[in-house]
Amino acid sequence: MNCNQCGEAVDPDFSFCEACGAAVGASSPNAPVPEITSNSNATQVASSKNQVICKCGHAEFDQDNICENCGRRAEIADPIEVQILDEHTISATHRGRRHRENQDSVSMVAIDGSIAMALADGVSTSCHARQAADVAVTMALTSLENNGNLPIKERLELAIASAHDAVCKLAYDDSSLAEPEATLVLALVNGNQLHFAWVGDSRLYAVNQASQLLLTEDDSWFNQQIKLGVNVTTAMMDSNAHCITQCLGMRDDILDIHTGSARLDGDTYIVLCSDGLWNYCEAPTALHSLFDADLSLVNQCTQLIDFANDQGGHDNISLIVHRRGNIQKLT
Repeated sequence: MNCNQCGEAVDPDFSFCEACGAAVGASSPNAPVPEITSNSNATQVASSKNQVICKCGHAEFDQDNICENCGRRAEIADPIEVQILDEHTISATHRGRRHRENQDSVSMVAIDGSIAMALADGVSTSCHARQAADVAVTMALTSLENNGNLPIKERLELAIASAHDAVCKLAYDDSSLAEPEATLVLALVNGNQLHFAWVGDSRLYAVNQASQLLLTEDDSWFNQQIKLGVNVTTAMMDSNAHCITQCLGMRDDILDIHTGSARLDGDTYIVLCSDGLWNYCEAPTALHSLFDADLSLVNQCTQLIDFANDQGGHDNISLIVHRRGNIQKLT
């Protein structure tokens, strides 16, 4: 077979073209890509800390820097993408060590004295997964910004519903995959008030020295079984335990939108994250143990990405951190 990007012959067992580095099976560079306009006013930067891993995802090399898994020469991995909204609010995202592309999307925006944050995880078994995630965060934040006159619960529900409608309108042109789908978690912080909404298994945590809380509940097969009375151990051992039961873009289902609110006390970290991070620190106490009050938020976010990659990086890794309390320098 030949690479769609440069035309060179490609070993079908390889994930990437050795000539140009494009993912095997990637669409032609001339293929139309729908335009997505983000409403985020965050500044995007790249972390200076890169990891040396192979494009196939392995990190073990011989003395000549040749990958022991696929035979390629070692290359620098993708940089961590960091966005800075302000000294309180920063995001980071990375492809991880195993996936060909990053199908997560994050965005943050200041709205009338509040901070709105959105994180979406495109479902990898669906077509146009990254586009679904991008559309989800863009439409959700646009809806929040345009409907400030509504009661907060209704405003959040409308934002999720708007994102769902937009994802459902994306082209479904690959019958070998599911329709475009994505999870979504939203947070709106105004002073010491936190309001949030979600669909799927992207999570929201609030952690500080006094308390460590998971504020969302995954739409997962595991949680569904627990509610039906199945034993926790039995449910956890089920091969479907981590499968999600709903997300944006499921065109034949009625969306069950979850909302909640909380009062923030003390020096608290608000963390939105995809399962690429929380799979390695699921318990709120485990996540809190990774925070260092002496670190800048930029370094804190990139350190969390590094942590997930060090654990294997089996999925895309994305997070948004908003710190309410003692704020330090960005870098």
